[in-house]
Amino acid sequence: MVELDPIDRRILAVLQADGRMSNLEVAERVGLSPTPCSRRIKRLEESGVIQGYSARINPLALGLSICVVVSVRLAKQTPDAASQFLSAIEDRPEITECLLVTGSVDYLLRVWVRDIEALRQFISAALQAIPCVAETSTMVILDTTKSNGLSTAETGARR
Repeated sequence: MVELDPIDRRILAVLQADGRMSNLEVAERVGLSPTPCSRRIKRLEESGVIQGYSARINPLALGLSICVVVSVRLAKQTPDAASQFLSAIEDRPEITECLLVTGSVDYLLRVWVRDIEALRQFISAALQAIPCVAETSTMVILDTTKSNGLSTAETGARR
């Protein structure tokens, strides 16, 4: 585990808010000169704390107006069933997140579709057609109040 000091945490918070910010802007925001700031960012990247940079896409701009969480229970909890399931969903663009979880279900999927008909089609043709899937349950997301990734950058990891 990488030890982070308050400046590292401020750098992470700044980059999390805007990953396209220049090193000079990051340095100014966290109170460092550009060279030490650049070294810190490079160390955070090399240690795996910063895994990469990406764009946040607006689903509505792509015509995707419905977001759901689908819980999936497999018929058997075996490595073969998990492998079959993951292979079947790997290239599905509707799925933006797949989480292996504990409890009464095996996976939670975040899924974006354009409308209810597309959702029905996805569930019946893409998920329920996978032989190892025993059951699915769908929850429509009505509103998102927070969605910004790991939030320990500013507050510090809870131990």
